[in-house]
Amino acid sequence: MTLYNPEHTKKYYNEYADKETERWNTSIVEQVKLYIHNHYLKKHIAPGDKVLELGAGTGIFTEPLSEVSGTLVVTDLSPVQLEINRSRAHKLGYSDQVDSWELADICDLSQFEEESFDKIVCYGGPLSYVFDKRDEALSEIRRVLRPNGTALLSVMNLWGTVDQVLEPILQTVSEDDNSKIIASGNLHPSSHAVSDHHCHLFRAESLRETFQNNAFEIITLSASNCLATKRADALEVLEQDPEKWQHFLNLEIQACVSPGMVESGTHMIAVIKRTESTS
Repeated sequence: MTLYNPEHTKKYYNEYADKETERWNTSIVEQVKLYIHNHYLKKHIAPGDKVLELGAGTGIFTEPLSEVSGTLVVTDLSPVQLEINRSRAHKLGYSDQVDSWELADICDLSQFEEESFDKIVCYGGPLSYVFDKRDEALSEIRRVLRPNGTALLSVMNLWGTVDQVLEPILQTVSEDDNSKIIASGNLHPSSHAVSDHHCHLFRAESLRETFQNNAFEIITLSASNCLATKRADALEVLEQDPEKWQHFLNLEIQACVSPGMVESGTHMIAVIKRTESTS
């Protein structure tokens, strides 16, 4: 019996609505996470690329993607999120850069032909919501990628999330439930019945194995945040000096890819390349 429940995920994000946009503005640390994500978009997406965005949400990454890609197809499981994405694009004036908006489940991309995209962007954690269906999702991503195509994904990270919300975890989650979550990585009724946010929290080792088992070469594995974590007050002061702020962001990029730091953020960002063989 699978843990993945697309109807639950759809309902959760239909109700979450525009909070998906707002959460990136809740603190300067979230803004640093956004910067790190966008750093890899700018590095790996080229003007002529045909790009498929999976789990696009309300469009926080659709906007910068529209600036750097060629053809852009935007998808999400939630019709509410997708409509907000479309409305946001029209409001901010980049709707002409989007070829289409389509409802899609990352485990079933059958509306798209094989090898039809140069790049795929799957930011915000969609792979974390499919639980034991991750191989199916990556198989579909691989199928619609062109040979040597590149995918950019971010997933929820176990230890970085525990670090960021340790106090609420200790105060509200029983020791038994917490042990189940840590052991399985699953925030799910099977381990913690109170939570309505069902997702899998990855460890770096299991994420690497998942990509390798599905015929992807890892180009980059990065934390979403590292030096920035729990330094909001200091960062707000530092941001007032543009040169020092840029220097900090450059250090953050370097720190996040350090092998000892890739699990330090709430998310891990992966840039992966389709390999020639699935054997």
